[in-house]
Amino acid sequence: MRILVIEDDRAVAKLLRLVLSEHGYTIDVANSGEEGRTLAMRNEYDGIVLDLELGDRHGVEVLQSLRRVGRMTPVLVLTGREDSEMIVQALDAGADEYAVKPISNDELRARVRALVRRGASGKSIEQLCVGNLTLNRLTRRVRAGEADLALTPKELALLEHLMLRTGEVVTRTELLEKVWDMHFDPGSNVVDVHVARLRRKLEQANGTVAISARRGYGFVLAAGDQNQPATPRGDEPPATA
Repeated sequence: MRILVIEDDRAVAKLLRLVLSEHGYTIDVANSGEEGRTLAMRNEYDGIVLDLELGDRHGVEVLQSLRRVGRMTPVLVLTGREDSEMIVQALDAGADEYAVKPISNDELRARVRALVRRGASGKSIEQLCVGNLTLNRLTRRVRAGEADLALTPKELALLEHLMLRTGEVVTRTELLEKVWDMHFDPGSNVVDVHVARLRRKLEQANGTVAISARRGYGFVLAAGDQNQPATPRGDEPPATA
């Protein structure tokens, strides 16, 4: 799942990215209200974490501009002040949740889970299933049959994106944009390295899915025989960075 963080304090934004990325979310960061509004208009997000005290414009203004044009992405507003008037203003403007800083890591993750759960009703798939593999997008839990699969946050985000596009060729460029930083170096082999590691973990867990490479294009995830792990690989990517 992809979350937009709009926070002009770069140290706080870095911490928010770290805390949420560790839970398997893909995070975009905007360091101004205008940049955040532009990203929210351009991209589809599962949730937005919005600081109210931004340097260039108030967070409520950003929220109002998104709601006026029909952008209904769930929004969690953060404020550094216990100001009931400001909180009421944000909620009236269309915020779904609010929290007062400082906020604990566990509470932040819980509030974001509640946020994306709210947005998932009626528009997103909460649980993905391919072969004997299931991925709960809210709890971030992956199972192969009855066994839990231990994945790193990036492996989980990579698997989630491939499962959302089951049977389709997903380009390396798209994976770099959706799973890694949107300005990530396109010459990097980071996608190939993570695909190779993910394949090994799926095979070790007897997952009945295959990730096949399409030379010059990207990767395809598909279900295999339920009684036998699916292992066709096509153009094998390198296994080391």
